[in-house]
Amino acid sequence: MRIRLIPACLVSLAIGTVLGAMVSRVTLPALTAQTPPAGFEAGGDLYDQLNRQYAEFQGVDRTFELVARVVSPAVVHIVARKQGVRDDGTAARFEETGSGVIVAAEADGGRGRYVLTNHHVVHGATPADTAIYLHDGRVLRPERIWSDQKADVAVLKLGRSDLPTARLGDSDRVAVGTWVLAVGSPFGLTHSISQGIISARGRHEAELEDDGVENQDFLQTDAAINPGNSGGPLVNLKGEVVGLNTAIASNGGGSEGVGFSIPINLARWVLNQLVEHGRVRRGAIGVALDVLTAEMAQAIGLERPRGARINAVTAGSPAERAGLVAGDVIVEYDGVEVVDHNHLINLVSLTPIGRGARLVVWRAGRRLELDVVVADRGTIVQGGSPGGRPRVGPGGFLRRPEPADEAEGDPAGAEGEARGGLGVGLSLVEIDGPAAARRYGLAEPVRGLLVREVDPEAPLATIVQPGDLIEALDGEPVGDAEAFRARLAVPGEHTIQFEREEQGQARTRIIQIEAPRP
Repeated sequence: MRIRLIPACLVSLAIGTVLGAMVSRVTLPALTAQTPPAGFEAGGDLYDQLNRQYAEFQGVDRTFELVARVVSPAVVHIVARKQGVRDDGTAARFEETGSGVIVAAEADGGRGRYVLTNHHVVHGATPADTAIYLHDGRVLRPERIWSDQKADVAVLKLGRSDLPTARLGDSDRVAVGTWVLAVGSPFGLTHSISQGIISARGRHEAELEDDGVENQDFLQTDAAINPGNSGGPLVNLKGEVVGLNTAIASNGGGSEGVGFSIPINLARWVLNQLVEHGRVRRGAIGVALDVLTAEMAQAIGLERPRGARINAVTAGSPAERAGLVAGDVIVEYDGVEVVDHNHLINLVSLTPIGRGARLVVWRAGRRLELDVVVADRGTIVQGGSPGGRPRVGPGGFLRRPEPADEAEGDPAGAEGEARGGLGVGLSLVEIDGPAAARRYGLAEPVRGLLVREVDPEAPLATIVQPGDLIEALDGEPVGDAEAFRARLAVPGEHTIQFEREEQGQARTRIIQIEAPRP
């Protein structure tokens, strides 16, 4: 079974042909004599009996109808034109389709209108290349696109305030078994609705981390979700959005009854962060986390493997100041029982910067209470650890290096680089061949350092931006993030050459900058 983000959906007349062929093969089984059910009136009018029976169910039927009517006007179909690569390695333009929902944001007092969707639906597309199809047939272009890969959430700013919005619910209160509807454009069939229940909560899928999705706390649903549903709302029977549909577990690429939705509380938090700050400011405390196994729990006297185990604490971090040490297991965070390390990452990430939190820690066979003040992840990333190069994981937590980190060209190490100089605050990915280029949607052949994130306080924040491909430094090609930072740390003038996509075309820029003397 493969866990995947809901892929692009290219629609053609062939789809109608295929669907038609599928429908034509559906046949009804032969009717056989059966024992009449209880309450069946022999000799009565069957339609009258059916109508009386249906009257008991009509309230539920009417509820589904009303939910569809109240939510559909706020659901949109999105078509994003992007630059891609054919199988033969040549550049090509393609269209990716998805769904979205129009919402208001608390960050601007509810005045503006924004489309919530998935990062992977619009990633790599400019506002000019993104079309938003409304329920009434109108087509809009977003004024601006913000995107957060770590939560797979994107926000498209609309240039008008008179559009209908969907009501957002409270995903923390959605129980397993709750009836839900998925609204979107599966296979390009706009404003389709499927029905199911919340099958489970708190799902974390390791495969999605390969796609950069770090904040995971998915709602699982058996409502049919297919290619094209990405970014569409999952709503309860009160018409409230409780999730954004984002991924499926599937052998064949279609719905097999296991879909994943981003909880709307997480998506709403990302929305307000992007609208207010233009980026997502995640909380962090500066600890390296391990998975707490049943064997580990038993060895330290815990009844069950619930919590997040610390294997290292960053020097000078909020965690160190709070008194946390390696070997501690955080079992509660601000009154919430910690399920595992992923759960703790999400809890801390969403905590407002500068706010205090009470920790319950298991140490030496007893529970301790400690207070910690949450810091900005960027501050901890830049501060680093004097003991070496920290590996920064989701939400600003430090993790021990894994083979996948090395294979990707050390993006995590680049984020956590403690060295001074102009390279501080940049998250870089080494593009060293066709495989890396395809993974990040770059036209081949390219080599260099892809800028994934730029801290607003970084020395180069006014020069480079996410998506830029740094090709040369001082006239020499670059490919190693560590060497690039080391050369930028040398005092004196430097010339940086990078490529940036502007209005659908790649343009080369050459910038001169001076590294200060210590």
